[in-house]
Amino acid sequence: MRILLRSRMAGVLVLSISLSIFICGCDESARRDQAVSLYVDATTLAESGQNAQAITKLSQAVKQDPGFAIAYSLLGDIYMQQSQYAKSAEVLEKAVELNPWSIEDFQNLGKVYRTMSDFTSAAKAYARACEIDPQSLAAHLGAAEAYYQMKDYDKAIEYGQTASQLAPADGEIQKLLGDIYTARQDSEMATDAYKRRLELGGNDPDAMLSLAVAYLRSQEYAAATELLNSVVQLEPQNAEAWRHLGFASLRMDQLDTAIDNYYFAVQIAPDDYKSHKGLGVAYMMKSRDLAGIDEAGAQEFKQKALNQWRRALDIDPTQDKLLALYRKYTR
Repeated sequence: MRILLRSRMAGVLVLSISLSIFICGCDESARRDQAVSLYVDATTLAESGQNAQAITKLSQAVKQDPGFAIAYSLLGDIYMQQSQYAKSAEVLEKAVELNPWSIEDFQNLGKVYRTMSDFTSAAKAYARACEIDPQSLAAHLGAAEAYYQMKDYDKAIEYGQTASQLAPADGEIQKLLGDIYTARQDSEMATDAYKRRLELGGNDPDAMLSLAVAYLRSQEYAAATELLNSVVQLEPQNAEAWRHLGFASLRMDQLDTAIDNYYFAVQIAPDDYKSHKGLGVAYMMKSRDLAGIDEAGAQEFKQKALNQWRRALDIDPTQDKLLALYRKYTR
């Protein structure tokens, strides 16, 4: 009798456990179904621009099913659209944790971190996207930009060169490579990259300007001047081009031309301290040329130089070397 009772009790226990598992399984299935229904509703709301309601639905969906990766993904997209970058990063991190093979989520995570100026995290996300899809142009370009901002120029060049191979006709990639080489102080490679960009873009003033600046850094002043003259012909109000023309003219001992070029720059961009500083240098050199020949003229140009330097310091007071120079000549 005792053996039979124990057997029945054991049977009841097994049945109870089985029933509990069945009920739990049904409950879990019901929660997943509800989560899917909420996700579908959220998708419809998001497509119609009702993002606040979509966020509510998605928040409920991931509460019902914490492993619902695509719900986190959509939630991250919506937060990104609303410029709520910290929230977007948080939920996208959850999305890639649940689905580590989603290139779209890693790329979006990279975008969010880049916007937040967290370039280390951005580079990590983009690099993972490159691993998932080695042919992804967006991922390689994003990684190159992130590493460039981190000043990890070797990594930036590695990803930038791959991006260039994936899209050889994209001039903006060549510009990025030129900027990276410039930051790494590799003038020859920077010049080559800017040349390729100019070849791809035709008479693009921005491409001409980038190449001209590369020529200035490598002390090829005549080549820079030729390009800069083309820029100001196309864009007469390009103050940066006029300023660089002023510098090139100074280097080629064309003092009066330098003064004219810097003067155009400050007229176009009166708050550009670099142009005021350069014009001051040109005026001071003119003063020295006149010293002993035309003292009145020398003093006039010296005062003009000091006025320009004073204006440059008013705009940017952090120029310690210029301040020391200004004080030297005002004693």
